[in-house]
Amino acid sequence: MKHLTAPLVLALIAAACAASPGSGGVPAAPPIPDGPVLVVEFSGGCMMMGPNCQRWVVDGDGTVEVFRVGTDVTPVTTVATDPALVERLWSAATTADPGALRARLPEGRCNGCVDGIDTTFTFTTPGGTATFRSIETELVRSEPLLDAAWAVVEATEPLVEVPTITR
Repeated sequence: MKHLTAPLVLALIAAACAASPGSGGVPAAPPIPDGPVLVVEFSGGCMMMGPNCQRWVVDGDGTVEVFRVGTDVTPVTTVATDPALVERLWSAATTADPGALRARLPEGRCNGCVDGIDTTFTFTTPGGTATFRSIETELVRSEPLLDAAWAVVEATEPLVEVPTITR
């Protein structure tokens, strides 16, 4: 019986270590950076009356700085979005394979060509940045990374107040 106990204990210890994040099994997600985890840029029809297209810089703590596209010097406003949504976004960004995701996405279309709004998501990932443009690929909600980005946009949009500028 003693001969069976030692291998069983060792097997249990090895299994526990493999299941522990950061211990050689499933790697622990890197900590959320203090800086940008997502940049969202809207373009197209929002420029018709004036420089009203927005660029949002979403930081790891949920702070969102909103700029007018083309006038990036000073934020027009700063709001805070739900940190849980940013954590979800970061989790998706750290596990996504941007190349494989891009290959799966349907072809995009140019909404700005018909006075609509185009969207660009630039994600910070452990391997660098990954940019997805709605004019190149459809930013579908069925993909966890893109769904997490849209969730941040939807939760933040009601908080953003940027006065319209007319020319």
